[in-house]
Amino acid sequence: MKMPEGPAAQHVTVERVRSPAQLAEAQALRIRVFVEEQGVPADEEVDALDTDPTTTHLVLRDHDGAVVATGRLLTDPAHPGEVHVGRVAVDAAWRGTGLGALLMRELEAVALAEHADAGRCKVVLSAQVQAAGFYERVGYVVEGPVYLDAGIEHRDAAKTLLDR
Repeated sequence: MKMPEGPAAQHVTVERVRSPAQLAEAQALRIRVFVEEQGVPADEEVDALDTDPTTTHLVLRDHDGAVVATGRLLTDPAHPGEVHVGRVAVDAAWRGTGLGALLMRELEAVALAEHADAGRCKVVLSAQVQAAGFYERVGYVVEGPVYLDAGIEHRDAAKTLLDR
């Protein structure tokens, strides 16, 4: 477990998902956020990429051990230096606390440390239109047309990380 930094970090720990039990906890939060709150079909939320060996999941836990945020990092060996962040979910009670930004920093740290090519790593994601401002605030460039994914409007976003 790693102790993160920042205001929201005083109350959470960061874990890399390494067991089926941890993955089930991450998926349970995603189901609450995406399926129950946003109406995403359950069969689209949990997919084969969850257990792909190239996928990395992170969870943030509160002081009681409950998973309060999660996200996953997808990589493709055919595209070194590029990762896809997805399934970013924060428990409703923790939204607006800085936890989402903390989660993104932690995912980006993994991307840069483990997937950079020549000191650079491009992070791409599909941002829900309603969350585009959040991604812009944490340094992503949101561009391109609006498209539907699981019935929700999205736009592409990207950020290039540099190993300094």
